[in-house]
Amino acid sequence: MAQAGCISTKEAAERLQIHARTVRNWIDTFQEYIGPNWNERGHYVLSEESFARLLDIKQRLNDSNKTLKQVREELILEGKISLPQPAAPAASPSPNSETTEKMFQHLLETIDNVGGLVEELYERMERMENHMTDLFESLEGMEQKVLTVSYDSISANEVQQMFDEVRKKQDQLRIELRNVSFTQRLTAATSEYGLLPRRQKKSRFFGLL
Repeated sequence: MAQAGCISTKEAAERLQIHARTVRNWIDTFQEYIGPNWNERGHYVLSEESFARLLDIKQRLNDSNKTLKQVREELILEGKISLPQPAAPAASPSPNSETTEKMFQHLLETIDNVGGLVEELYERMERMENHMTDLFESLEGMEQKVLTVSYDSISANEVQQMFDEVRKKQDQLRIELRNVSFTQRLTAATSEYGLLPRRQKKSRFFGLL
């Protein structure tokens, strides 16, 4: 749940009519301009001002048919994104240092991917819960209908329709269970460690380099 007065990426996606993953990608690309925060679970949350800047990015992409890179360069020229200061020349890294850096980069990418899988797992579990609710409602409806009519007055076609509806709900539930199974096993191994905000994780690891 987003913090009070803040907008989650899911809510932002609904208001912008785009996918939540697109919202997260834009925030990653234009973090300096958008200025997001994080909730206690490490997910992005936006203020109204940050959301307005996200909307500005969408309009720039739609109006001029530009790429994310071109929009970023445009914001830099407008002074809305600051260029990083050039670092002082450093000694050429040793092969071991380069290998370590690549390992950290790979680790960070893996952590980001797991974070995405966790979010996808929550969404699938929510859909599965909805399917289960629909299934129970269908069963209750069929039971009530059977109890209110006699066996002689209900047609075989009506009974078949009720069974078909229940089987359809069962099939939907089985599909969701299969989809959730792999993601749940993959994320279970990381649940004891918790998930830090993506940018906080990067700062932590780069601080060790």
